[in-house]
Amino acid sequence: MLETGDPSRDLINFVLPPTGALVEVADPAQPYVLLDAAGEVVEPVSAFFAELQACSRPPSTIRSYGMDLLSMIRS
Repeated sequence: MLETGDPSRDLINFVLPPTGALVEVADPAQPYVLLDAAGEVVEPVSAFFAELQACSRPPSTIRSYGMDLLSMIRS
C-alpha cells in the first residue's frame, strides 16, 4: 500500500532528469535522430532508422520506435 504522508515519497515534485532526446529533423531521408545524454547522435539507432526508412516505413513508425528507445535509455 502506498503511504501518502511519507515526505520521502514526494512524487508531485519529482523531476526525471532529461536524458537524451528524439529530435525531428528536416531531412526526409532521416526524419528523426536519437540523441544521448551528451547530445550526440546514437549511431546504432541511426542505422536502424535508416533500415526502417529503406523498407518504406512511414516517419510515424520511426518516431514510435524512437520514443520506445528513448524510454529505454532513460530508465
